[in-house]
Amino acid sequence: MARTDDELEWPSYGFSFSRRLRYIRRHRNLTQEQLAHLSGMHRNQVSNLERNTSRDGGSADPHLSTVYSLARVLRVPPEMLMPDAAVAVTLRSRETADDTAWGAVEVELSRQLITELPREEAAPRSLGARPRD
Repeated sequence: MARTDDELEWPSYGFSFSRRLRYIRRHRNLTQEQLAHLSGMHRNQVSNLERNTSRDGGSADPHLSTVYSLARVLRVPPEMLMPDAAVAVTLRSRETADDTAWGAVEVELSRQLITELPREEAAPRSLGARPRD
């Protein structure tokens, strides 16, 4: 089926989600394996979400329950994982416009993460290894 001009460009939103997930996971000092274990997922699922890919070769499109499970483990509001959560939906995610747009997202995420919970308190003590992936 051909894409129409008014069709949502989901890959741009999936890409923004993947960048947010990876950024927050690293800030929380968790590996993909640790995040997967704590959220009841397989590491491949976390990896696919962070690479914006799915098993069928398309863009990542996580279930709402997955987003909430990840947010719970990462100790953030679900909206921190969601691209453009506070603005009206456009055809393409504003966060993917350019590097400046993503830079602004990183600054805002950092600000929120720093004010909400220090890194040391976020990572479970039993899984304290540094993130490698």
